[in-house]
Amino acid sequence: MGITLDVDMYLLCSMFNISAKKITDEYAGMTIEEIMETEAEQGNTAAAKFDKDVLNDPIKLIELFELKNVGNKFAILNNMNEKDLEELIPLLSEEDLIEGLNYFSKDKLLSLMQNLPIEQLLKLTFEMFSPEHLMYLMPENQVDKILTSTDMDKGLELKYLQTLKPEILAQMYQAATGQPAPGMEEVGLDGKPNLDGTQLLAMIAELPADKFQDAMLGIPTQNKKEFVVKLAQENPKLYQAIDPKAYTDIIGQRKEKQDIIRYANVIEKEQLVEMIEELPKDLTAAVLTQIDPKLFAQVLIANFKNILSQIVAG
Repeated sequence: MGITLDVDMYLLCSMFNISAKKITDEYAGMTIEEIMETEAEQGNTAAAKFDKDVLNDPIKLIELFELKNVGNKFAILNNMNEKDLEELIPLLSEEDLIEGLNYFSKDKLLSLMQNLPIEQLLKLTFEMFSPEHLMYLMPENQVDKILTSTDMDKGLELKYLQTLKPEILAQMYQAATGQPAPGMEEVGLDGKPNLDGTQLLAMIAELPADKFQDAMLGIPTQNKKEFVVKLAQENPKLYQAIDPKAYTDIIGQRKEKQDIIRYANVIEKEQLVEMIEELPKDLTAAVLTQIDPKLFAQVLIANFKNILSQIVAG
């Protein structure tokens, strides 16, 4: 079965020295293949070499089959199988791949983001949110995953514990031991507990590993989030402890689809290709209509002689 395209018939006349009147009167309704065969039989040597001259020349192919025409490209692509289309996707530019993300629903786009390598998901997320805003929106159970991460360094934690007020350190100590911190029952003239931050910090540092972790988890929620941001400034890998879905949930709640696509340029091309591969066949073909015409012609000549034969027979 042939593939029907909008063909430049005037160019066909010019290339093969065929009069426009002859095309209109004698060859009306005939395929290119039939016209070339008839012309060859009548001694048209150029027509006899049609396959060799045109079907092997990207420039002539682009001109004759109007490969700059999106409709023509789609007609050709739509006749390829899914495997063939997938092999063409990497030929698209990153800009074209990103444009193709518009064919996904927002929910599907979030699902694909969730499956990105965590480094790329984080890069994309931090294009949309500052660390402070992101942690403000993050559920506390996810923030706790950072504090219990195997990438956590106790020395780094102790460094930033010094920035916390004694009242917070006292809460941490009590959360870990079940006992009030020293000085809690001694009220000063200002009506506040008589707490020694240096002493409390030393006591927390000396707690067994499990109790020390309990103390960290006992930091009041907002202070905990601010604390985690400071830790992650020195060790950004800590953000990888949070579930990918937690990031995509926040993005889904706070951003529109176009916001996500706007920042997708930070995603590596290999991952963009894998995302586009998730589209159904007809939409993949639609995305591929953005392919450079010359590159498309070269690919057709190199790998799709059967498709070219169908066009000529169309």
